[in-house]
Amino acid sequence: MLSHQRVRRLLSASCLWIACAASTEAEEIRDWPCDAPLAERYEPTQVWGGALPRPLPERWRDDAAVREVVEFAANPENPPGPGAKRIAAFGAPLGAEREERLMMVFAGLLDQFNLLHGFVIEGVRDFVLRAKILREAIERNEAAVAALPPEGKAEVETQRRGYLEARFWDARRMDDALEEAEFLCRRYAYLDEKLRRLTEAVRSAL
Repeated sequence: MLSHQRVRRLLSASCLWIACAASTEAEEIRDWPCDAPLAERYEPTQVWGGALPRPLPERWRDDAAVREVVEFAANPENPPGPGAKRIAAFGAPLGAEREERLMMVFAGLLDQFNLLHGFVIEGVRDFVLRAKILREAIERNEAAVAALPPEGKAEVETQRRGYLEARFWDARRMDDALEEAEFLCRRYAYLDEKLRRLTEAVRSAL
């Protein structure tokens, strides 16, 4: 379904071929467009929901079984449900080393999700920057059209059409960049939800 903003931009752009050169109302392009607040990294105690039962181990990759659980649960192709079941199955037979090895799983999840988290944040910022650059190009073309005589010779009308066509395509590209940023915002929120569900599985397995 097309968003209200996309419909408005497409309707505005369609005026190109009827020589509509009026500027559209500027929409704010926020540096961070996601509804969820920006956090550069996941903080262990915030994800855990309080003080950790023990300091996070650093060498979780050295444990092959832990590494397998972490890689499966953190894999973007796997939803949180199967990941939580894998964590529960891993923890069920553990004895005295239960807390240590489950905290290794948690440490691994944090590392992997911080990596994915960083990729998403970088992507959002890239698309926002692209949209801002295109907005500036749109404004330059609108200013160029406004500076032309209302009616002119063929040469002037050719210039007008050129500016309007450039504005049309820049608006389309800006719209695409904003929609890509919006998609990544949903991915950003999903990563947070998935990590918290997997963390709850670790807590339940202790």
